[in-house]
Parts: sequence; structure tokens; C-alpha cells
Amino acid sequence: MKIAYFVYPSAFQNKGGGEILLEKLEEHVKRKGVTVKRFDTWNDKIETFDILHVFGSVKECLPLMDVASSKGVKVVLESIFWSDARRSFFEAGPAIKKIEMLARHMIKIFFPFFPSSRKKMFEIADLIIPNSWNEARQIARLFNVPIKKMFVVPNGVDTGFSSSDKNIFVKKYNLDNFILTVGRIEPRKNQLNLIKAMKGIDKDLVIIGEAVTGYEWYYEKCRKIAGKNTRFLGKIDHDSDLLKSAYKAASIFVLPGWFETPGLAALEAGISGSKLVATSGGSTKEYFFDKALYINPACVNDIRRKIKMALETEKTLDLQKLIVDNYTWDKVAEKIVEAYKKTLNPKS
Repeated sequence: MKIAYFVYPSAFQNKGGGEILLEKLEEHVKRKGVTVKRFDTWNDKIETFDILHVFGSVKECLPLMDVASSKGVKVVLESIFWSDARRSFFEAGPAIKKIEMLARHMIKIFFPFFPSSRKKMFEIADLIIPNSWNEARQIARLFNVPIKKMFVVPNGVDTGFSSSDKNIFVKKYNLDNFILTVGRIEPRKNQLNLIKAMKGIDKDLVIIGEAVTGYEWYYEKCRKIAGKNTRFLGKIDHDSDLLKSAYKAASIFVLPGWFETPGLAALEAGISGSKLVATSGGSTKEYFFDKALYINPACVNDIRRKIKMALETEKTLDLQKLIVDNYTWDKVAEKIVEAYKKTLNPKS
């Protein structure tokens, strides 16, 4: 098999979970003996590949999907999709943006046949890869896509996060046993409500991540309301020992976003041994079951209450074992290769 990996052009300008997913699958799928190449629009010809694997149902990817399909090249679409109406009401941002989000969500609910770039991407794809059954069912419902077109593959995590040395982080920042969140700073990630929830909690809050271009105003708003116990450390490279050490040094990891599917950072924190407080939006419960505490991301009081509950519970290895048993990149790569074989030989 020869697989072309493709993502929308601006993706790596603000690197997040989707880009890490691409990099890790590229690394681990190659180890399974599959030829993988990032598609070069300047030099590559799509017909020289067996499969075009697209990361993210973003409209900028549609033209190449169209060309691939017309030339008989199979198309696999990593959907990376979730729609949540709560953002329209509660997420920080201008009113016009909220109205647009609500309108798009309501159109999908009441008119799943309504044409759109994303719907066309789902129609062109020979196989759609959601990373949870919740995501698969939502795509089927909102875009009138047959569920049989879905092949669920969970997100993965690097096992190296489980064996890191917390002292690297502790010595550098003089911080230990703190509350941690990691991710790009933007309204969807909901750091603002987490900062508000920390009022009255006598623990350090460590925020790792940088502002997404265009959302600098949100970052400044977060800094303005943050208490003295909140530390903004900026971006730390994903593969660095310092980030692995930060997860190890943390007492609790909080994933406060409006939705996560389920959030690579939550998997990384969980395999590191941290207690997990996660949003109820998205597919988090499908991954972590009863091994995490779940919050309503719109309710500051609920976030505060669940953090306090986590502070009062003892650490166990249950979450770490669940992740090691089910969500390592090696196991995910096996499922992806199975998906490729299914795409090329659907009747096998």
C-alpha cells in the first residue's frame, strides 16, 4: 500500500491535536510496513497512490479529494468533527460569531440533506474514520451519512509519557502537585471558565499553550482575570521531556473545552498518572468511563466543585491502565492499517 497524507494548508501554523495525530500515525503506520508520504501538491501525482488519507473535514481539502476520487484513488477521511450548540450561548466571543455557530448547528439538525462542503467530503470519502462512536453517530445524524461508511479508530498516546521524570519540570519552575491544563489558548478550549473556577482553590494552576492567531484578545482576557496562583508558561514542544515532566508533576489535569474527542492531552496526562477532570462534551466518557470526573464546561461552579472533589480523592493506576491497554499509538496504527485494507478490499 502507498498512502498519501494530506491536511489543509494552514494546519501546522497553529499545531494542535490533529497535527500530532497525523505525525504519530505517519510514524507508527510506517512501522507496520506501509508506505506513507505527505502529499506534495507541487510535485506529486495523486494517481501514483493507492489511498488519499485526509486529516480533518475542512473544506480546503475538498478539491484534492475530488480529484483523487475522479482518478479512482480511494479516499479515507479522518473526520475530526464535533458540533455543540452550547458554544453558541456560552463561549466567549462576539455575538455575530455565536449566531453563526448556532445557525450552522440548527441547519444540520433540521436539514441533514442541506448541501455543504463538509457534507460533500463525507459523500466523496470511501471510508470515514471518526475517533469515537459518538462522533460517528453525530456525523450520520447531521449529514445523513450511512453509519456503515464509518470505521471507528480511537486517538492514541505515546507510552513515553508514562515513564517521565517529574523533577525536570519541578526544578525549572519550582512547581509541584499543581492543577494543569495543556492546549492552544482559544475560546473553544475554555480556559477562561477554568481560571474563574480556580477562585477560592488554594492550588497553583499551570496553563501550557499559546494563543491561536486571531484569538489574542481571548488570551489577554484570560491573563486579566487570572489570580496570582495562575501560571502561563506558553508553548512547550509536544515531544519535549519538559512537557512529559509537567504531566508527571501535576496532581490533576483539567480538560475544560466545550468538546473534546477526547483530547490528546487528556490521554497524555492520564497515562502519566494524573487524576483527570474532563469536559462532558464530545467523546470523553466513551474513552475514560468512570475513571474521570466530568464537568459542564458552561458552569464555573461545576468545574470548581469537580476540581475540589478530585483534590480529595487518592490517585490510582486505574486510568493509566485503561489507556495503556487501549490507546497506545501502536494499537491505533494496527486499526488504521485494518481500515486501509478494508478500503481497498471492501468485500474481504
